[in-house]
Amino acid sequence: MSPAPTVELSHPDKVLWPQPGFTKADLAAYYAAVADRLLPHLRGRPLTLKRYNAGVDGEGFFQKNLPESAPAWLERFTTWTPSSNRDVTYLVVRSAADLQWLANQNAIELHPWFATVDRPDRADVLAFDLDPAQPGQGVAAVARLLREVLEDLSLQALVKTSGKRGLHVYVPVERRYDYGELRGFGLAVARACADRDPDLLTVEMRKADRGGRMLLDWSRNGPSQTLVSAWSPRATAAATVSTPLRWDEVTDDLDPAAFTIATVIERADPWLEAPLRPQRIEGPRRTLERAGYPSIDRSPRARTGMPPAAPSG
Repeated sequence: MSPAPTVELSHPDKVLWPQPGFTKADLAAYYAAVADRLLPHLRGRPLTLKRYNAGVDGEGFFQKNLPESAPAWLERFTTWTPSSNRDVTYLVVRSAADLQWLANQNAIELHPWFATVDRPDRADVLAFDLDPAQPGQGVAAVARLLREVLEDLSLQALVKTSGKRGLHVYVPVERRYDYGELRGFGLAVARACADRDPDLLTVEMRKADRGGRMLLDWSRNGPSQTLVSAWSPRATAAATVSTPLRWDEVTDDLDPAAFTIATVIERADPWLEAPLRPQRIEGPRRTLERAGYPSIDRSPRARTGMPPAAPSG
């Protein structure tokens, strides 16, 4: 067995989060401390990074393409990506050493695909992003309402903080549906949920059409789309973390800002402790169709899939 690669931090005292004073060394220490919980959410998934070379008060940038100068021991996955309309070589994280390399790149936010490299055209999760238009809109109550709608369809879901004001709800699914199917079904679920409280909720993607209502974002369910990973830090002033929750924690006094790289170290991962089995959507889809919510997404971004590719490295 080859020895684990060693990553030496350059400029470990660089301040990445000025408000609490957290440095690059603190980011590396956080990644090391939560590697057992973070890695299962990243393994096998093409990864988009959001890097902040000047800290979170500076301008961050998304990086999909792994640079040619990256160490040879990192796993790579090259595929044509619809959002970029070109071949992209993604990083696929495998180990704690990979996380240390990411820390050295000032990669604060980690955004994995919903699919893995062995089947990039088939996602294994249906995701909803609950995005409050303003503070105090009751995102926890909306998450519970979405869970209720899903349970009425005999579907189970997981929940985590977004690391900002919102929450993310994930439904594990069998890898048998193309992206067009998942997007259409996600839109149908979101419409059914929004109709239960139309004054608060909307599925409209254009801000001008929302009227100050909270968006139930169903649109992330497409090829190469992402949400920030469970256990990923966020580029917020307080160094918050997108944190997996138990559903009994999703109360009206839930404060997503309380989950930071300094406070979540000792938390367990309820997603890993009680994993949900992948689920099928044919029955729920028929139920929604009978209720007047067809699983149709006619938006320009709707796609049916992407060409397969093989990992390298």
